[in-house]
Amino acid sequence: MAGGLRNTCFVLLGLLLLTLPSACQVTLGENLDMNLNGTVSAGYNGTYGNLISSDHSLSLGGSGTLSGFYYNPNFLSFTASPYLNQSRDNSAYQSISDASGVNLSSSIFGGSHFPGSVSYAKAYNSEGNYAVPGLANFTTHGDSDTFGVNWAELIPGLPSLSANFQMGSNQYSIYGSHDTGSSSSHGFGIRSGYRLAGFNLSGYYSDGSSHSEIPQVLQNQPAEIAHSSNRGYGFSAGHALPLHGEFSATYNNSDVNSDFDGNNYNGNIDTYTASAAFQPTNKFHFSVSTDYSDNLEGTLYQSIAGAGGVAPPPNLGRGSHSFDLLGNASYSIMSNMQVLGVADHREQYFLGENFGANSYGGGMTYGRNLLGGNLNAAVTATDNTVSTSSQNSLGFSGTTNYNRRFDGWVAGGSFSYEQNVQTLLVTYMASFYSYSGNLRKRWGKFGWSSGASFSKTGLTEVKGTASSSDSYNTSLSYSRWINATGSYSKSTGNAIETGAGLIATPIPQPIVPANDIILYGGKSYGVGLSSSPMRKLTIAASFSKSNSNTNLGGISSRNNNEEINTQIQYQFRKMYVTGGYSRLVQGFSTSGLPQENVSSYYFGVSRWFNFF
Repeated sequence: MAGGLRNTCFVLLGLLLLTLPSACQVTLGENLDMNLNGTVSAGYNGTYGNLISSDHSLSLGGSGTLSGFYYNPNFLSFTASPYLNQSRDNSAYQSISDASGVNLSSSIFGGSHFPGSVSYAKAYNSEGNYAVPGLANFTTHGDSDTFGVNWAELIPGLPSLSANFQMGSNQYSIYGSHDTGSSSSHGFGIRSGYRLAGFNLSGYYSDGSSHSEIPQVLQNQPAEIAHSSNRGYGFSAGHALPLHGEFSATYNNSDVNSDFDGNNYNGNIDTYTASAAFQPTNKFHFSVSTDYSDNLEGTLYQSIAGAGGVAPPPNLGRGSHSFDLLGNASYSIMSNMQVLGVADHREQYFLGENFGANSYGGGMTYGRNLLGGNLNAAVTATDNTVSTSSQNSLGFSGTTNYNRRFDGWVAGGSFSYEQNVQTLLVTYMASFYSYSGNLRKRWGKFGWSSGASFSKTGLTEVKGTASSSDSYNTSLSYSRWINATGSYSKSTGNAIETGAGLIATPIPQPIVPANDIILYGGKSYGVGLSSSPMRKLTIAASFSKSNSNTNLGGISSRNNNEEINTQIQYQFRKMYVTGGYSRLVQGFSTSGLPQENVSSYYFGVSRWFNFF
């Protein structure tokens, strides 16, 4: 009873605010300049579902922005943007029910030799995504916060110095399952640069760690724990060379420690790179580069971690390392045609064996106007040899795209193909092809557009490593009266898990244990419709549906996501009358729960204010 009375009082207060004048001026002193504007809303909302208790109430909400500066914008400036009880039924905030939070930022000494900034963001009950490659995302909801500090010293004639500190956390749950997840991280970095005797010198130091509880939504298992830390430093130098050339060299050291569900990895990685490039004439360019890593296993692990993946580190044995030497040359035969040459030598040691690979090849790029359109094409062929095989393999890559306008139409298409292209490990070769097209035209107030794309990739000689995806989209519009969209996509492949869902396997699949590979496949489609039949009136509705199947370690899951969103809004001067409805149906067969069905609706009024 008391809660209902309190909500009623809030709504009455909000309605009173809606009737107040929309602007006022506040004197805050000659050194402090501030501006405050925002929207205050009052209305009625309801949320109900098959796995949650129904909630219906009068509510007061809104959003605002307070910005200003002290003395001078370059001395101290600030922005604060709070929001309360905002849902996507009545705003752009990402929550099927209500989201609240604040975004803060400030800067000091901007434009000086010592600029700095501070930022903070906090969100309650905001939406997130659990991704499946090539398909519509599944929906999560939870709380998050981030904090960051940046500072720099930029005095002419002295080494530059910049430092930053970032930290954040996120707690979420997945609709349609028991699963919850969380993540937290912090990181510190410092960087310096200086020019001395014609050399561009720089160095850095970084230290960070992360901790995650990864929900096993596709297995209905307890969350897996992942913890990692990374400390690194490095140096680089560069200098101009004769023949319009440039030289650069870098050294990086990383100390990596990780623990994923009981699988530990501790490693130190040293990498060295160097390159030199020359352009003796306007038509001729050549370069040579080399890199060395004393820990190939660690380099592959960083590829997984850098993509956000969580999986046991690859086991390449003790003392794995790699070396690469690459040369490139190009010559312009004419303004729209170049010939290319490439030579590459690679050496790797892992699993107790030495592996070597050589590639030699050449190609051509070409572009011209053709049949009223523009054509660009490139082709390259290489001869590849690996020390463990007596056979050569021919590598080929080609790409072309064409665009043209004719009779009011705009059309475009592209095609790419690669075969026997080297991967991170010299013992594996990859293939890839893709094509896409688009078409659009306007007839006065009427417009239509459409597009399609397809791609497939995999290891040439390893079955079961292929991934493919294709998508189609179209839209129709007639002035402000109607805008309709439609899309369809499907994908299949293999992936590894991250805190935000699945990602395509970032390294050759056989290196990741089979028990950590997730096979996936599915389809998704969506339609949308919007209209402004009269000035200041907007009506919009959308529907999307996704079905997928996954298999991890022999455990299969059938997954479903379905969303409906509608909104109507009418503006009267600085007031808005808004109504909306959202419905989410989501479920995973492994959860043992029925599909979760959550619906919410809202109608109310809001008004924009410029307070001062």
